[in-house]
Amino acid sequence: MPNSENDKKEDLEELIAIGSDIAGGAAGGAIGFFTAGSVGAVLGGMTGPLLSFTFRRLANEIKYRLLGKREEVRIGATIAFAAKKIQENIANGLQVRQDNFFQGQHNERAAAEEILEGVLLVAQREHQEKKLLFYGNLVANIAFHPEIDRAEANLLIRLGERISYRQMCLLALFTRFDTSNLRQEDYRSNGNVGTAKVALLQEIYDLYLQGMLNASGVALLSLADIKPGKIKVQGTGATLYELMELWKVDMQDIVEIIELLR
Repeated sequence: MPNSENDKKEDLEELIAIGSDIAGGAAGGAIGFFTAGSVGAVLGGMTGPLLSFTFRRLANEIKYRLLGKREEVRIGATIAFAAKKIQENIANGLQVRQDNFFQGQHNERAAAEEILEGVLLVAQREHQEKKLLFYGNLVANIAFHPEIDRAEANLLIRLGERISYRQMCLLALFTRFDTSNLRQEDYRSNGNVGTAKVALLQEIYDLYLQGMLNASGVALLSLADIKPGKIKVQGTGATLYELMELWKVDMQDIVEIIELLR
């Protein structure tokens, strides 16, 4: 398996280029970011080279696994989205974490490498490709938040993989938007709610069972107990909203959910 620095550079460039089918213009910016030496230039010290090395090493390993064409596209797009978010954070004056996140410790590989691999493997299998942008945001933002340790980062990856894109939209709706225009009563008195609404209520209830939502202090025993206008985001739901930047979900997808929950 090729493993020279030139090989790693070419593997990363190739994966990102393949990902342009989804990432669009973000792919070109990502290639420039990693290949023009700008990572080290803008970060300085050891952080820049270590961050760049993490992406190159994982790209080198993943590129030579048995991947389907669409899997390569998804992985490349996620790397491109992550690079774009890293650049945005740097431009906004944020500092990359200065702990040991990028360095191996006590016979354990670097947390950054573990977390990046976890996100890319999730992206490889992800059939809901609208989620890829948010996987990229997640891994990029973790690199700027030293309060997120290895264990919590792995938990967030698992939760991000588990929830659907529409559940991401629900987290955005219940965090960002005024829900006073949503239904304020439960559904116990409704004889025929309809399959579309039942499916949406199931996704809300699933988030509630995972501890990401609360019902303003009221216990939900079934879907019929949900009062959409009373739902709030909490715990890991709030953390995912912030680190994945779920306010960037498609507004039309939010509108469709609002129509079902009025």
